[in-house]
Amino acid sequence: MESRMISVSGHVQGVGFRYSTKALADRLNITGYAANVKDHVEILATGETSDLDQFVQEIIQGVSPASRVDDYTVENIPLEDGNGRFVTK
Repeated sequence: MESRMISVSGHVQGVGFRYSTKALADRLNITGYAANVKDHVEILATGETSDLDQFVQEIIQGVSPASRVDDYTVENIPLEDGNGRFVTK
């Protein structure tokens, strides 16, 4: 298990991006959250390495049909226990 902090910018607010991210996280058994922060979406994701790799790839390709990812960063962070589920904030 590992945790990653992902920051995604572009056309990612007001287009269902966080909810599509949650659906993807639920499918891949990833816990954490997605939150609107100023001009980007911040995602904390915890799960198995292979699942996180797939999660990040699908997010940067535009997890929501109406979204457009212009830039992103991914940072490995200390393992977060979380609350056992993925939530939107």
